[in-house]
Order: sequence, then C-alpha cells, then structure tokens
Amino acid sequence: MSEKEITEKYHIITRFIDNNQLGDAFALSFELLQKTDAPELRREFEKQKEIYRYLLEYSLKGVEDPERETVYNSVKKALYHIAERLKTAYVKKFLPDNVMVSRRNKLSVEVAAGKTSIAAELKNLAENDVAEESQERKEIVNKLFLLIWLSDTIEEADFLMLKKYALLGNLYFYERSIIVSALAVSMLRFFDKRKLDALFEYVGAKQKEVRNRALVGIVLAFYYYEKRIFLYDDLKEALKKLKQNKKTAECVEHIIYQIVRTKETETLTKRLHEEVIPEMQKMQPKIQDKLRLDDILSEGANDEGNPDWEELFDDAPELFDKMADFSRLQMEGSDVFMSAFENFKNFVFFRSSSNWFVPFYSENSDIVNQVFGNMTDFDFDSFAKGLEKTAYMCNSDKYSFCLNIGMMPAEQRNLMTELFKHESMQSEEIVKEDKLLNKDSEDKRIITRYIQDLYRFYKLHPWKDFFFDIFETDLDIHNTKLFKLLLNDEQVLENVAEMYFKKKFYADASETFETLSFSGKKEAKRYEKIGFCYQKMKHWKKALDNYAKAEVIKGSSLWLSKKTAFCYKKLNNFEKAKEFYLLAEKEDENNMYIQANIGHCFLELGDYENALKRYFKVEYYAPDNKSVMRPLAWCSFIVGKFDKAEAYYKKLMKDKPTVYDCINYGHLLYVKGEIMDAFKQYERVLKISSMESLEASIRDDAAFFIKHGHSEKDIDLLIDYIKTSTL
Repeated sequence: MSEKEITEKYHIITRFIDNNQLGDAFALSFELLQKTDAPELRREFEKQKEIYRYLLEYSLKGVEDPERETVYNSVKKALYHIAERLKTAYVKKFLPDNVMVSRRNKLSVEVAAGKTSIAAELKNLAENDVAEESQERKEIVNKLFLLIWLSDTIEEADFLMLKKYALLGNLYFYERSIIVSALAVSMLRFFDKRKLDALFEYVGAKQKEVRNRALVGIVLAFYYYEKRIFLYDDLKEALKKLKQNKKTAECVEHIIYQIVRTKETETLTKRLHEEVIPEMQKMQPKIQDKLRLDDILSEGANDEGNPDWEELFDDAPELFDKMADFSRLQMEGSDVFMSAFENFKNFVFFRSSSNWFVPFYSENSDIVNQVFGNMTDFDFDSFAKGLEKTAYMCNSDKYSFCLNIGMMPAEQRNLMTELFKHESMQSEEIVKEDKLLNKDSEDKRIITRYIQDLYRFYKLHPWKDFFFDIFETDLDIHNTKLFKLLLNDEQVLENVAEMYFKKKFYADASETFETLSFSGKKEAKRYEKIGFCYQKMKHWKKALDNYAKAEVIKGSSLWLSKKTAFCYKKLNNFEKAKEFYLLAEKEDENNMYIQANIGHCFLELGDYENALKRYFKVEYYAPDNKSVMRPLAWCSFIVGKFDKAEAYYKKLMKDKPTVYDCINYGHLLYVKGEIMDAFKQYERVLKISSMESLEASIRDDAAFFIKHGHSEKDIDLLIDYIKTSTL
C-alpha cells in the first residue's frame, strides 16, 4: 500500500467521523486493524466500540442521559486518534524505506533510553552556556525541531517546558521562530491538543516574527482539523480570547488573503517559465549591449544608474508589460520568486530541516563563515543587511540567494550585488512609506514571508513525498467556523471573492460570491460576476440565470446582452442568442464582434440572406479579416451566388486553406458542373484527411446539393467515383 493510499484511507475515516457516520468509521477502522500488529490499538478500538454500542442501545430504548452528548464527543475524539495511529502503523509496516519513519524511530529509541527529549534539548538551549552561532547550538536547534515535528504527541513535561520558554528571553528570536514552526508542521502531521495549546502560548510572545508564525499555525490547524478541534471547549475559548485583540483579527484576515494567493503560485511559476524567461534569454545580447554591463563596475557606478536602462524594453513592450505585471503581483504579496529559487534548495544548508524555517538575519554563521568567510573583495555585511531589509523575498529564498551568490565568480557576484543594491534601496523606500501609512504593515510582511516559507517546505523539502501537503487542500479558511468566530466580516468575504475572481479561480469565486448579500447596483454586479464565473466554467444555464437576475435589478447593458447572447449560442438556442445580439447592436452598431455573431445566428437558423448582409458589413469595416471570407463564401454558395462564392474560395486557397475550405470549394465546383475541378479539391482533402471524413461531410451537406438541382443518386455516384479513383 502506497503513502497516498494510506493517507486516503485515513481521510475517508476522518470524513466519516466529521459527518457523524461513526458506524462507517468503526467498520473501516476494523478492516484496517486486521492488517496491523498493534494490540494496544485493538484494545482501544474495542473499548470505544463497546462504549458506543451502549450509547446506541440506551438511545434506542429512550433512556434519558444528560451525559450522552459528552460521551458521544469523547468517542469521536477517540476515533480520530485511532485513525491517526492506524495511519502511523500502516506507514511503519508497509513503507519501511520512508525516511521520516526511520528518523522518527531513531529519535524514539533515544527518547525511550532517556538520552534526549524536547524538554531536555530546550533546557540545554535556554539554560546552558552554549555560545550563540556555534555549531553545537545549531545542532541542538535542529534536533529540537525534529523532535517536535516528528512527535505524534507531546508529553506533559515537554509541553510545560515549551510553555515556560514561550515568553522568557532565554532564547534568540530566530530559535523561538523555529520552535513555533516545528509545532505548526507537527500539528498538521499528527493531531495533538498540547501542540495547539503551545501555539496559543506563543501567540503571546513579544517578537512579531514568533507571534505571527504561531497565529498562522493556529489558523491552519483550525482549518485542517475544523470539526475535530471544536470538540474541545477550551480550544474554542482560547480562540475567542484571540478575538478580543483587534490586531489579531486583522492578522488573521491577512493570513486568509495570503493563503488564497498560494493557489496561484503554480500558475505564476508556469507563466515565468513559458512567457518571461524565454523572452529574457532572447534579449540577453541586447541587455549586454544596452546596459553596457562592463561599465557598471567602473568608478562612480555606485552613485548613479545607467540611463540606458529606461530603453531596455523598447524592442519588447510585451515583455515589459509582463515584468510590470509580475512586479505588481509581488507588491501585492504574490509568490513570484518560487520559480527563481525552487532549484536552489539543494545546498547543504537545507539538509537541516530547521533551516527551512529560520528567519533571515545577517549574523547567521552558516552564511557569514561558511559562504563568505574567506572573501576579502566582498562587502558581505552591507549586502546581508540590505537583504535582511528586503520585504518581498521570503526567508528561505534569501538564504538561497546568499548561497548562490557565494558560488559565483567575483565579477558576476559583484554585478549581481550591484543590481540587487538598486532593487533593495527601492524596496526599503517602499517599506518606509508603507510603515508611515500602515503601522501594521510589518506584521503583514512577516505573515507573507512565513506562508511562502511553508509553501517551499511542503513543495520542495527532500522528504516532501513522505508527508501530507496542506497546500494540496482547498484552503477555504473563509468557510470555516474559525472565520465565523474570529472575523465574520462580509467585507473580508467580498475581498476573498474578488481575489478569487481576479486570479481566475472561478469555482471558488462563484461559491464565495453566493454567500454574500448586497443591495442595489452592488447586488447586480455580484450576479454579473457569478454569471461570468459560471460562463467560464461552461455552466451556461447557471450563467444565464445569474445574468437574468442582474438584468432585473439594473436593466440591460451592452456587456450583459453580449454575455447572455454568448451563453444562448453555446446552448444552441440561436433564436434567443440572436435576440440578445440584436439588443447589443442597438448600443454598439459598428461592433464587428456583434455583427459577426448576428450573422452566425442567422446562418444557424437557415436565414442565409440575412447572414450574408451581416458578414458583408463585417467585411466592409474589416477588409483584412480573412476569417469572414469562409461564412461569406459558404452563404453565397447556398443562396446561389456562385461567382461571389468562388471569388472568396480562390482567395482562401492561396493562404493555407483548411480541410473544410477544400471540401466546400469542391461542393461549389460540383454544383457548377465543373466535376473534374471539384474532384481535384476532394483529392486534395484525401491527402490530409480520411475518405470516411470526406464522405460524412458530403452527406451532411446533401441538402445543398439537392437544392441546386442534384439528386441523392448523384451524391452516391460522386462518393463512389472518389472511392474508386483511389483504388
């Protein structure tokens, strides 16, 4: 059984419990138990089954029991825990090569032997005189991270020590940040109430980096284990206390927005690889020439920029627009650097799992000593401090950037740092302005960077195939009880819906818009956007329903008429489509898109004369539009204007004709009596298509042959003539 199959079985059981289908949960758990060697787990299963059987029996007999709900919830809690332990047992038995299992087993042996524990390593770190930035201290931090992350449950002594140092100043902020991150990813790996209790403790930390990371961990835990967590009254109360702090609610709001943005990361990465990077590579010689790269490092280069930079994109305006778009997305908090740094996570630095979550700080000895320690020609201190202030790059990518810079030849390294210096100066100015306008902007930047760090951990960590990826789930936090309890703000929901809409996540956008209630023009816009979402998802009838509601509120409009007509056309209701295109025509008479579509509707309805009038109008206003020649040629053929039709077909034959161009021209020549010329067109078709396709096309168009004086027998003979000539 694969990791994926084991995880899916686990999720089936938890969904049963979520939906109060405990009988099904018991049945599947029993089935899985038969294939495990876990006597203690079997005993727990039998105990809970017996408790539940008694509860059911008393309920059916009508026995009043004031504790029934409490007992029922305790059975649910126990079943959740059994499901998780089953998952662990299956991974251990069926996936012996799982590196996480191996590492966890090794740590478990050490813990059982009293050689280590979370409490012991934390005490060693906080109370013993272990020098800052020493290798020994870093090894303790990494071991502590692994102990927390790979522990299914945290012992009471461990929890008390974690609680003790949540607020005390004995740890450096970056160490406490790593501990919080370990608790967050451990909680998502295996549910344990003490882990969540510890995260609530760290929300009270003074350091913003620590506090916001704890908050992100709590939000993700309440989302992922929503129905399970709300079985614990004290956790609900802890969440309610967070609501009392207005700043906390604002941070949760930003967490929701930022998690929504993670959904577009793969799309942005694909766009960069397919649209931007190839264009940049084509421009490389021009960049070398226009930027005079050799001159950048000359004396005085630090004091002024290169005036030719402004002209760099003159020959590639589309690339400039794309770069500007990515820059705007970056400023908004989108993860535009994932594609740039995804291949730079193989450094030794990232073999320590804790380093995936260490905040970037310029004094980090892993970078200062190991990478730049022997470089006398490089001002690392200024570079690192500038990088530390850079707002729009996550911690993980900052380390990747440093490690990559450290491997470059001196000339290339200095060039890169000069370019970076200009960028960081601009970034610093933006941050300063932002702080003046919004004093909570630092919290938002920390949250943004941390969620991007988490994204890289789940997508790029060497062990990623061995643990569940939270970013593969719906991440619809705005639909959870946590949202209702902490925010319950329709404006936030509207913002989320607009984000989904803007980023083209139409299913999510429509679902979220439909939860909102507006009035007046805003309500009409909501229906328009819901309709548009359904249109993009090809749910034509639902789109029409919403467009109709918008029209009732605000009346008809050009945009609404065109969209409504389009949907009717997709449903093959050409009469209604024509009706709305004619309505749109009244507001935009010279719109060629509208004229062409009116023509299409007439054509589909068999009104070829009126179709021709519309297509002639398109041709008149857009004589270079070659696409309009096809319907003009076809309609002219049908209404008997053979000379006009042939003139269009001859033009089409000169410019990469399609299979149907050749077929239709053959039809025209045949009804004109030019049999051999028609046959040449059909022969041309057979070189790129099959006889079956050609025969089907001829028979589909039989009515037009008959209209122009030919019989069905003639059509049969034509087809046989083509077939026998190919023998």
